[in-house]
Amino acid sequence: MHHFKIMPIHQVVPQVFITTPMHKRNNKPSRLLNLALTHRLHKAPRFVQSFAIEQVFNDTARRCKGSSALIVIYKTGLTTRLMQRIAKNTAQPATVFLNQANIKKNRCPIRWFNHSHEISRCGHGTLAAALFLKKWQGFSPNTFYTKTGEVFETRIHQRALQLQLTTIDSTEVQTEVLLQQAIPASIVQSYKTAEINGYSTLMINSDQPLKTLAINTAQLQYYPNAVIVLQQRQTAYQNTQWHFRYFAPYYGVDEDSATGSAICIIAPIIKQYTEQTHGQLFQDSVAGATINYRLKNSNVIIS
Repeated sequence: MHHFKIMPIHQVVPQVFITTPMHKRNNKPSRLLNLALTHRLHKAPRFVQSFAIEQVFNDTARRCKGSSALIVIYKTGLTTRLMQRIAKNTAQPATVFLNQANIKKNRCPIRWFNHSHEISRCGHGTLAAALFLKKWQGFSPNTFYTKTGEVFETRIHQRALQLQLTTIDSTEVQTEVLLQQAIPASIVQSYKTAEINGYSTLMINSDQPLKTLAINTAQLQYYPNAVIVLQQRQTAYQNTQWHFRYFAPYYGVDEDSATGSAICIIAPIIKQYTEQTHGQLFQDSVAGATINYRLKNSNVIIS
């Protein structure tokens, strides 16, 4: 068996924003990009067709950087173990793997990895992959699906690419002591989608901006759910804004910078309180993100 070391992949392509109008262009990776891949992955290029970095949920007006994902198009033969090794050695919060044989089909399987785990669902990574494919080959699959059969659908609306996901229902629960200790704010409502491997959403009441709250992520590493902290704030013009942060230390991510899949949980909860079914959500991570959403029946559409 051959042993080889995978060197870190650095960002070598311009960032591409999700709000860019959809025009067909020749956006194939350059020869320089492929040489960089060959240099850094050594034997991996026999499996990898191309790769690029895409950014989503940025907002220049609010100085939000959003989040990015490394998109890897691979040939048959790239194992799960090698996927994880590639993801571990990138600077990206998520690495998306797509099989070259499927990217021109209407339905395409998708896999995502962070630095330590395979991710069970990743909205920002899926949106980034769809944007890359739309620009690179002039076409993005209408549907991406996971190993468990979960479906992510894409569509073009007003020349912008959008992602549609199924909402996830939450149940109101008593706030757990561990969460009370980890979050330095008054928790007025708590929800769960599952006891483990799900999402716990905590609505807080605090005059302090959510961005500046010192969440104890070290304590949350023992909590087997992702944690969403949600805050309703009034602007100077008496408009209501919803802000959130997303933590998943148990799954190897202290805090996610931009989280599309979290909107599946947040949007139905907001509707319960305000009847609001669309608008903007502000993710108050260090990088910051602005996510446009619309709740429609049992689906949420994000861009």
